[in-house]
Amino acid sequence: MDNPTASPLSGRRILVTRSAGQATQTADMIRARGGEAVLFPCLAVECLPKPIQATAALLADATIDIAFTSSNGVRCATQVLSPSEHALLGSHRLAAVGEKTASAMAAQGWHATIIAEPASQDGLVSAYRHHGLPGKLLLFRAEEGRDTLADWLHQQGIVVTTVHAYRTVFPTDDASSVIQALRMGRIDAVLLGSTKTAAYYLQRIGDATLASRPLVVAISPGVASAAEKLGLGVQVVASDASFPAMLDALAKHYLTPTE
Repeated sequence: MDNPTASPLSGRRILVTRSAGQATQTADMIRARGGEAVLFPCLAVECLPKPIQATAALLADATIDIAFTSSNGVRCATQVLSPSEHALLGSHRLAAVGEKTASAMAAQGWHATIIAEPASQDGLVSAYRHHGLPGKLLLFRAEEGRDTLADWLHQQGIVVTTVHAYRTVFPTDDASSVIQALRMGRIDAVLLGSTKTAAYYLQRIGDATLASRPLVVAISPGVASAAEKLGLGVQVVASDASFPAMLDALAKHYLTPTE
């Protein structure tokens, strides 16, 4: 945006609850719109070396496609694999959920020829319909991730090996400064990108009324429903499941006249 001061987000303090490794891009988008990003990770990522190490023998099979559902999986695979395994992985046909994951792969020298848009496993299903089925698939995802792609490929007779490359856990750093900012009304909005983030956000704040004091923005109707069941008051829902769409929806909310 050429003139951030003209943005409806100008001067707004927006709580970013993504994990520390994922928050930077969202924070940059907020600043580009004139807002102030307040980083408050409500998820921490724990890499799982053993499942990743167990994939090493499969990398020699040239018929296998390799797919990553997030940049977290890319980072954890990079940390665990040996240099020779790293190079071997890059020799396969590679798939990524979204441009961000593809960029993380490219930073490691892995070129994704299949990029799912929308950035979801449903997007990967559509992408494989377009690009052609793999002979086999090695799928790096979160321990708590979905099985949409694997289930669909199994129906097509494709063998899928799912690698639980990481899990998301509750962060243990001090939340007192954010709790105080909420009490003082110094947080304008909070972004919730998953049901687990919503649960951990509430757990970190410790009070649903206080946690709902800023505008609560959900990335999807499903996340909004889950957050509301927890006692959070969701006022804004993104039109599609992305963080840019969350900020667009928040800006639209500020532009809508109130009665």
